[in-house]
Amino acid sequence: MKRITILAITILFLVVSVMPAAAQEAPKSVPMQMYHVALIKHGPNWKSQNNQEGMDRRMEVIKQIKKGARNGVIVTAGLVNDETDVEFIIILNIKNKYEALDLLDNAPNHKNGMYKSDIFSMFAPKGLVIGDLQK
Repeated sequence: MKRITILAITILFLVVSVMPAAAQEAPKSVPMQMYHVALIKHGPNWKSQNNQEGMDRRMEVIKQIKKGARNGVIVTAGLVNDETDVEFIIILNIKNKYEALDLLDNAPNHKNGMYKSDIFSMFAPKGLVIGDLQK
């Protein structure tokens, strides 16, 4: 019984002596920001990308993405390489979902029905930047 009491007091002493140090080493708060993820899908007038016209349209979208990156509106983007109707995924640095929808709906290949978008809001660390798209 005496051994159990000594062991319990020792454990209690260790826990109490470590607690203040652990409290001081609490993780720092990371500032968060709202971003919007756009899934750019085949629209009602989508045509196969396996011809020159389709490739030209895809290149138009890539040029628009690079322009958006230079303007700070697009954080990053990429082509989807799956058997799906999603062509691009884009992360936008825009205040709200309605501004993101407005921006994408006014893009030429959205207006002509080649593409359509689904937008999702997400929180991520503030200041996400991908420099390669800005070139």
